[in-house]
Amino acid sequence: MTRFTLGAALFFSSAVWAADPPHDMSSSPGVTCDSCHTLHRAPGGVLTIVQGNANLCKSCHSSRGPTFAWSDTDQAVPGSHGRSHRWDAAAASVVFGAASPTDPEVLRHLSAGKLQCSTCHEPHLGATNARGRQRVSVPVGSAVTRIAGGGTGTFVVNQPAAAATPKGYRVQVIVAGALGVSTFRVSNDNGTSWFGWTGAAWAGGVATGRPTGAAVALNDAGNVTVTFAGTFAVGDRWDFYVSYPMLQLPMDKSQLCENCHLQRVQSAAYNESGGDGVKVFSHPVGEQLTHGYDRAPTAVLDSNGVVQATGDGLATNDLTLGSDNTVRCLTCHSPHNADSNSLTEDLR
Repeated sequence: MTRFTLGAALFFSSAVWAADPPHDMSSSPGVTCDSCHTLHRAPGGVLTIVQGNANLCKSCHSSRGPTFAWSDTDQAVPGSHGRSHRWDAAAASVVFGAASPTDPEVLRHLSAGKLQCSTCHEPHLGATNARGRQRVSVPVGSAVTRIAGGGTGTFVVNQPAAAATPKGYRVQVIVAGALGVSTFRVSNDNGTSWFGWTGAAWAGGVATGRPTGAAVALNDAGNVTVTFAGTFAVGDRWDFYVSYPMLQLPMDKSQLCENCHLQRVQSAAYNESGGDGVKVFSHPVGEQLTHGYDRAPTAVLDSNGVVQATGDGLATNDLTLGSDNTVRCLTCHSPHNADSNSLTEDLR
């Protein structure tokens, strides 16, 4: 193979094996392919099914703050302690109502029959393919810490729309001044390339910036907006990303949970009929809140007894119905950062 051909092969390989943030160059410091992969004498395409690959994940996720820092002691010991679903236990467990996954891709990512991070998470394009609970890398609605620059203005990321594309953002001021006078540009690859403002739309390679202001849309069709306030200096810069949990399967109906815990998917009719004499009874799954014994079918309550819509101000104890308006596993459970205490907010 000539050098030209090899270079072309590497180029196109990079294009094919794209990744969503933060596993790409949109974050700072950027994550590149060789952050996880080596070119020679490595598992290559089977890296995500190699036994013990949770250690590779933990090489970053042992030091990524309270939300993404994981240690083995965080794994749940049912009835005792823990804040995360286990990533080293057998997938099949009669005691806990679990069986080997039914989806072939999830099944392929077991490690000798045991769970690992990549059994549930797809580190490349899982955010784009499976979506899930939206994640913004900075606090939404609060001033974001400036990465560089000497201005005194503030920068706030507003709550993105549900349709937001997983993407990293670098926002940089290129003309100094007060609100509306100062202008900024946007990069989605950690400053390698930039988008400017044509006066009507964002476009690559355009030198003119967009004026600062309130609820200014970035380059995602209005799905991500930011708010500036105050006075800015040239070089003021902020970094953040919008992403999702990078899952193997969607979770809008707890599909990934049901892949192993299918025997827990029991209807109200099944329970009311007395079951099959084999399965341990579980709360009905896949049911709407329309049965006569439902306390308030149209108004889910918070743990303090107040209607959830106005509730207790805590988001992580909210009972969230599936996309089909039915009770699902994730209505009550969370696989990570759940402390079983409905009176405190959990970092997620």
